[in-house]
Amino acid sequence: MCRLPEAFKGIPKWAALMFLLALVSLSGCSYLAGGGEVTLSTDGSLAAYISARQWDLPLPPECPTIRSTVRLRWCNLTRPEDYHEIEIGVFGRDWGGWNVKNRVHPVFSPDNRHLAVACPRRLRVVDCATRKERTLTGPREVVTSLMWLDKDVLAYASCCPDLKGQREKTPLNFWRQGVDQSYEERSLIFSQDQPSGCPGKGLGAIEWPMERWSPDGRFVLFSSEGYQGDLKLLDVASGTARVIASGGYTFQGISWKSDGSAAACVGFSRKAPVAAFVIDPRTGEKDDFSEDYQAFARDSGSSQPVLAGLWAPGDQYLVVNHLRMGGCLVSPRPWKLIPVAKLVIGELLKDRSLALAEDPNERLPWVFWQPVQGWVKVWVQFQEQGYRRGMDYVVDYSGRSRVLLGKSDAPGAGWKLTPDGERAVKLEPPDKVIVRGLTLPLPDSQE
Repeated sequence: MCRLPEAFKGIPKWAALMFLLALVSLSGCSYLAGGGEVTLSTDGSLAAYISARQWDLPLPPECPTIRSTVRLRWCNLTRPEDYHEIEIGVFGRDWGGWNVKNRVHPVFSPDNRHLAVACPRRLRVVDCATRKERTLTGPREVVTSLMWLDKDVLAYASCCPDLKGQREKTPLNFWRQGVDQSYEERSLIFSQDQPSGCPGKGLGAIEWPMERWSPDGRFVLFSSEGYQGDLKLLDVASGTARVIASGGYTFQGISWKSDGSAAACVGFSRKAPVAAFVIDPRTGEKDDFSEDYQAFARDSGSSQPVLAGLWAPGDQYLVVNHLRMGGCLVSPRPWKLIPVAKLVIGELLKDRSLALAEDPNERLPWVFWQPVQGWVKVWVQFQEQGYRRGMDYVVDYSGRSRVLLGKSDAPGAGWKLTPDGERAVKLEPPDKVIVRGLTLPLPDSQE
């Protein structure tokens, strides 16, 4: 039986317990936390990022986050300290604690006038000049991907979670909507029922986006059951979808060329070999490279290689991260493999410029897509005063030329290049945007 201290004698138990709870809450820790990375506009002049004020309870070992006030900020990279912001919302622990800030996804419009913001409770559009905002979606609607079709027209996929568990299937809807239209005025592009349900708390950074839109907004690749089931290709203009690969595979590896002219699709199955092909969305013609990719993926252990959502600029190589080989560039046809991470680590070992934190014979670093043709980013772990740290480099496609960006504790986030290759941008914890000038040499592969 729970007994209260003598100091509370004569006080109703409920009042004493409320007082104790208030003391614990007041002794909690309040701090700022950033979302991990910046989102750049198409021309690289603006940056958007997430900032959160979080409250943790001092209840080790978990120290749970009980409340997060999440804000969206954006700034011009010439004056990153002069930012604008709006409040996204206040979220309790049932929304994922500290992780809720990673469930907010901002995307700039082509003319930089608007920001579309997909968050767990709604899709909003913000006027970057006036800070005025509108909600585009209906009640309880969760957006799972979005694409700007024009400077003031959005397309997106959404669903509504079944809170009472009364439905066997959940409709997945694809919409077209102007920034000034209400959700009653939007146009339905396509709809289908899916048995996998709807992610009621939104999608995290790793899961986003669930559907893969082509960069020109003309087509969408998606699976009929989340990441499983038939792989379908949706023509946005006609509103028709066709099956391009039957069920039985998990197609999490989809990568579009920059002009939307083709997409590489890689599917894995426990009962069948790898399915890998490049498809022309207009004709449906496929170029199969399953045999080569199967040989490449065979020694990746329990974790299958991870494919970036876009081809490397120039549309010649796929950006693929392999468990043991690390980051690679892959040309599907004709098949060509460039082990970028292995080449970089080899050069670093020659220079002895870093004390590597991992044995390169066991594990190699990953590479990450960048918007500058001829370059990718490599995140390398090293030892410093007994701790593991991270370092970002940009490396050319040949793996021979590299430029140091700086320290980064966020693999895949950290430093980003602007499309012109003249600046590198990073979100410094908790919420400070760092911009540095950059001079990239001509990549070895293009000299």
